[in-house]
Amino acid sequence: MSIPGLGQIPSQPAAPTTRTITLQPFWEWRFEVPHTLNTSSSSAPISTTITSSSSSGSAASANTPTVRLVSGTAERDGTELAQNRAYALPRNCKSKILTYTGAVLEVAGPACDGYVARCAAPQDSPQLAVLNLHFALRARRQAASAAAAAAAAGHDTGGGGGKASVAAAPSPVPGPRVMVCGPPGSGKTTVVRTLAALATRAGAQPLVANVDPAEGLLALPGTVSAAVFGTVMDVEDAAGGFGVSATPSSGPSAVPVKLPIVYYFGREKVEHDAPLWRDLTAKLASSVRARFAADEAVRETGLLLDTPGVTVAKADMEMLLHAVREFAVNIVVVMGSAGIHAELQRRLENEKTTHGEAITLVLLEKSDGVAERDKEFMKFAREAAIKEYFFGDAKRTLSPFTQSVSFDDVAIFKTPDETDFYDVPQGLEPAEISAEMSHWTLAVMNASVNDPPETIQQAPVMGFVAVADVDEDRRRLKILSPVSGRLGNRPMVWGRWPEPYINLVG
Repeated sequence: MSIPGLGQIPSQPAAPTTRTITLQPFWEWRFEVPHTLNTSSSSAPISTTITSSSSSGSAASANTPTVRLVSGTAERDGTELAQNRAYALPRNCKSKILTYTGAVLEVAGPACDGYVARCAAPQDSPQLAVLNLHFALRARRQAASAAAAAAAAGHDTGGGGGKASVAAAPSPVPGPRVMVCGPPGSGKTTVVRTLAALATRAGAQPLVANVDPAEGLLALPGTVSAAVFGTVMDVEDAAGGFGVSATPSSGPSAVPVKLPIVYYFGREKVEHDAPLWRDLTAKLASSVRARFAADEAVRETGLLLDTPGVTVAKADMEMLLHAVREFAVNIVVVMGSAGIHAELQRRLENEKTTHGEAITLVLLEKSDGVAERDKEFMKFAREAAIKEYFFGDAKRTLSPFTQSVSFDDVAIFKTPDETDFYDVPQGLEPAEISAEMSHWTLAVMNASVNDPPETIQQAPVMGFVAVADVDEDRRRLKILSPVSGRLGNRPMVWGRWPEPYINLVG
């Protein structure tokens, strides 16, 4: 409104609001933070509010919603919240906070959507099955550790000083290798993340692998990767500890970083180049076996494998069977699909792992709290991951290195134009540098520019760079990279996905 002689009266933002949420055992607070927040007013109520009071809030809660555990115990996807610490709720995040014993939460800052999911009894909670699965896996890990210790003791005392006594002991059988699969949007990644966090809390070191190129485990989307999780995960990460903020290439972190091994697929879906996906999955599985051989603690803990969303279609089943065989999976967890469970049970009924183990199938119900992630949500998540990789996030700001290079000083490869059928991997060919390459991210491969294209395509990824600008007249590229360094001695691969991020340096 306007008063003559005084002009426009500036609007005063409402004071930040603090909401208190009380949870009983096995209740969940399910929340959603959009990628854009109205920070001019934070007085809108949350549907879960039990009491409400005005508070000046902290500096962090002025622009970002925060949650604080006032009493009791609570966790996000298996990672515990510390009492009386304000955790920022990341934007473009759909998640939950669960308590097994009861808790009081204090939510401050701009309002976000949320509600309390109540359970009349613990057995009604979808998380009880996940918790029981964790305890079953822990028992198998303890058995693997005891078997390895017994085998080592028997080898040390065997023989009699002759040549037989110094023969190499048989390779111990690893701990449980668990593959989680199911239809799209069934909560597969959440279950993998929860099992990894619970194992870490128990002192184990699970090796987590992801073969879904649409997701990114400690890497940008369009990759398959694996890493050991031996330390706490980041509650404030939108990806719950699976995002690029947990890697050393994204600068210092309050949470110990993880060191992933990454292979570049450069496509969104497996069917876009199934032969290449099979090759890269085999390479990733080989890396997993090498880590098992080199690290006793990781070997005894085993593997947690996240997979793409599938149906009962033949191609999808063959994709899962390929993963089962390559990773020597001995436990298959199917989320929310009796049809997929029955089909896998039929196909795996008489199959054994390379260690001679039978394959156990477990069917878990899909939680009614699994959030729907539409195309807009996923697009923003991809762009946020790319931006965070180069520039950091709200907790830490990074300054990427910019360099101008000649077309002749870089070696960039791409896959050939798409065809209708892929019976063999498509290979790589030199890319023609043009303005079309602007705003794309390129994978820097751990290979030599003189290596054969097949070697380059299946090499691990060293990191990523972004093409900020292409000057065709001067034949120069403007490259954005997390660290400084020459690019000419490392080949780069230009994939077809994720799509270029136009506003990265805009």
